[in-house]
Amino acid sequence: MAEQPTGTVTLLFTDVEGSTRLLDRLGAERYRDALELHRRLLRDAFERHGGYEVDYEGDAFFYAFGSAGVAVAGAGEGQQALARAEWPEQQPIHVRIGVHTGEPLPAPPKYVGLDVHKAARIMGAGHGGQVLVSATTERLVSAELLPLGEHRLKDLLQPEPLYQLRIEGLPETFPALKTLGNRPTNLPVVATPFIGREQELSEVGDLLRREDVRLFTLTGPGGIGKTRLALQAAADALELVRGGVYFVPLAPVRDPRLVVPMVAQTLGVREEPDEPVQGTLERYVEGKQLLLLLDNVEQVVDVAPELGQLLAAAPELRLLVTSREPLRIGGEHLYDVPPLAAPAGPVWRR
Repeated sequence: MAEQPTGTVTLLFTDVEGSTRLLDRLGAERYRDALELHRRLLRDAFERHGGYEVDYEGDAFFYAFGSAGVAVAGAGEGQQALARAEWPEQQPIHVRIGVHTGEPLPAPPKYVGLDVHKAARIMGAGHGGQVLVSATTERLVSAELLPLGEHRLKDLLQPEPLYQLRIEGLPETFPALKTLGNRPTNLPVVATPFIGREQELSEVGDLLRREDVRLFTLTGPGGIGKTRLALQAAADALELVRGGVYFVPLAPVRDPRLVVPMVAQTLGVREEPDEPVQGTLERYVEGKQLLLLLDNVEQVVDVAPELGQLLAAAPELRLLVTSREPLRIGGEHLYDVPPLAAPAGPVWRR
C-alpha cells in the first residue's frame, strides 16, 4: 500500500454520475455488482500509478498522489477501464473525476485545507466520463489538456481556469460544466472560502433535497453566519434546481411591502398595468422550479402571508430564508445555526 504523500500533493476525487437513476434501473443487487466492478477498476488504475487511497464513501473515491503527472495518467486510465468494462444489463457507470495540486495539511490518514475543498469542487463541476484539471496541475503535467476557460466553482469565489484531459478513444465533448456561470443564478462572489461548517452544510443540503421541505428558515442571532451558510447551501443546490437559484438581499429593506417587488425585480418580472405585482409574480413562478434565498427577513417578517401565497401558487418553488425569527407560516422548517465554535451540532425542527 502506498504511503501518504506530503508536501506538494495532487488530490483526485471521483463520483458516480446519476447513481440514484442507475439504482432504480438496475435494482439493488445488480447495482451493488456494478458498483463493486467500478471500485475494482478505479482502485487498480490508481494504485498502479502509486495512488494513496485517502477515503472511499458510498460511490466516491478520494486519492492522493506524490506527482501530478501520475495522478492525471491514473485518472485517464481509470476512465478507459470503465469505458471497456462489461456492465450489468449494459448499464454502464459513468464517473466524473477532478484533479488539483496543492499543499494540503496531512491529518493521517486524511488531509485538511483549502486544496481539499477545491479538488472536490472541481470534480463536482464535471460530467460522467470527464476528467477536470486545475490550473495548478496543468502547469505540472505534459498530458494533452483542453482549456475550458475560467469558471466560478460552487465555493462562490473568483473564477478559476479549468482544463479537460483528452483521453484516447473516449469522447471529448460534454455539456456545459456545472459551475455558477453556466447556471441561472445571481449568487454573489464572496471574499472568503467556506470552511468550518461542513456538518451544518451537509444537514442543510439534505433537507433542501427533501420534496416536503419548501420553506426552510435558518435562524439565529445577527453575525452568527446564517447568510454564508445559506449562500453555500444555495450554490450546492444549483444542479438540482432546473429554473435557477436567486439571491434576494433584504438587509436594507424596512417596509414589508417592498419585498415582493424586490423578488419580482430579481427574477426579471415586469409589472403589469392594473395588476398587483403579487399576482404577476405568482403567474410567473407557477410551473417553474426555483429556489429563492431571501436574506435578512427579520425586519420585514410581516411579508410572511405574501410568501405563503407565493408558495401556494407554485408547487415547485422553494424558499430558503435567513432570519433572526421564524416566519410562522404553514410548512416552515426551522434550523437553528449555532456559533461556529460550538461543539454541539445544530438542531432542526418543524
